[in-house]
Amino acid sequence: MRRDIWALTSAMVTMGVGTLIYQGVDYDRTHPAPQVVQAQAQDLAAAPSLRVPVASPWSPGTAVTITTTRPVPGETIQVGQCTVAYSFTAGEQAYAVTASHCGSPGDYVWATEDGATADFSEPVGTFTYSDLYDLETNSLDVGLIEISDARRVMLAPDPGAPTVVASDITDLPETICKYGTTTGETCGQPLTSSGVEILADNHGLELRALASTAAICARAGDSGGPVYADLDGQRVIIGLVSGTRDAAAEHQCDAPAGPDMAMSYTAMPGILEVIDREVPAAEYHTP
Repeated sequence: MRRDIWALTSAMVTMGVGTLIYQGVDYDRTHPAPQVVQAQAQDLAAAPSLRVPVASPWSPGTAVTITTTRPVPGETIQVGQCTVAYSFTAGEQAYAVTASHCGSPGDYVWATEDGATADFSEPVGTFTYSDLYDLETNSLDVGLIEISDARRVMLAPDPGAPTVVASDITDLPETICKYGTTTGETCGQPLTSSGVEILADNHGLELRALASTAAICARAGDSGGPVYADLDGQRVIIGLVSGTRDAAAEHQCDAPAGPDMAMSYTAMPGILEVIDREVPAAEYHTP
């Protein structure tokens, strides 16, 4: 058995958040995670199954700020900063996908203006579902935000970027990447297709989550950001950022990757299972 020290990649302004990751073989056998297997150089993979949201009001990599209450001038509150993997619509309602540990149902979501400050004049959304805090959890670090202001211009790396997500992946290329509000784009090699995270949230509550890992640098504020790969010549989202083993503040993400650097992420097939159940009217094209 192996027990590693990790850190959640949601940024908390008033306090730090720690994470413990435990990858257990016996648990994997009885609770299989969505499988993502690294491709061998000589083994060509079958074409992945893809979905394209009919509309995506918030582009992949959008920065958001989360609070449990509405800020009141003069009061001190805890503020979380995370990243959105992607967004979609269901009829007239729009939703964004991020990490579950970023918030709980009822939490307020605000526009992040420059990566460090937020506009608290009016929320742009509300957390409506957080799998790790749900009584019927799937043990997935996946959360849903109901967008209340889809017209608000949000801070994002490429507002016009197309959104394509993988609903079924059998193989991955040798390099995958992630985008996060704090560290931007970083890339590395896929490591494991499944494991078990023991996440300790800011209240000390331990949350068990299934995840894949990659040798990619991530930091606080990157949680929920898109993890993507070049599949058949297009950028496809294959998951979202959850945590990182390399939590040493002195290690910069633009420095060479260390042997113990690893980021955990929730694979896209499991994310879509949650969305299909919680928002069955979600609208996608199948290319």
